[in-house]
Amino acid sequence: MRVRVRRRRAQRCSLKVRRTMSTHAFLRLASRALTTSSSSSFSFASSSSHARSFASASTSAPAKRDGDGGGDGALDDKSHASRAIYTAALADTVRKVKLLSLGSLAATAVGCPMFLELSQPEMAFEAKAAVSATVISFGGFTTALLQWFISPYVKTMVIDDRGTVKATKFAWNASTYETSFAKSDMVETESSRPLVSWEAKDGYYYVEMGGVPKEMYDELDLARFDSQAKAEAAAKNMEEEDD
Repeated sequence: MRVRVRRRRAQRCSLKVRRTMSTHAFLRLASRALTTSSSSSFSFASSSSHARSFASASTSAPAKRDGDGGGDGALDDKSHASRAIYTAALADTVRKVKLLSLGSLAATAVGCPMFLELSQPEMAFEAKAAVSATVISFGGFTTALLQWFISPYVKTMVIDDRGTVKATKFAWNASTYETSFAKSDMVETESSRPLVSWEAKDGYYYVEMGGVPKEMYDELDLARFDSQAKAEAAAKNMEEEDD
């Protein structure tokens, strides 16, 4: 009976892993379509532990001196200098996808009525309005769907000296905004929506686990939200039981 329960848990973890892999495949496809830069800048590390140690080493920077900068900005840099900072590998791709979606919506809203007026001048005004409204509504729906899909995506994340997690996410217009929450607010999500790693008091969050610095990964105990790590642990337990 215990073996069946554990096998069911392993199957659920494998489903989450496949869902995460399909999400990554979508973002990679968008990256290829929107930029011609080297694909190596957007590739994930082959090993999670290697990626976390690399991100921790590359994002750590010495604190600024008092004379290097003035005001609150210098103090903020000092407070976060010794902290590892998570930066999403596909943040630029996500931003470009949103800009493309907004641009296509604006072009549709302006171009569709103009195209009908020039190509079908004999068409009745009511028919033109109906066609334009249908096309523009579809464009608005796809733009809203994209925002719903990638709204949990975290661009940057850092833990301040008080233990508060500060995350930067994308707004509907491709700009960024900052949100914060306590580490104790992080719980495993029960939602079936894609692109979600955990949820806190003010919404959903998604990070690329392979790119999180090891220091931050351990401090936030992200292993409890890492579907791949759960699947590997379940498979290992099943192998030990079979032996």
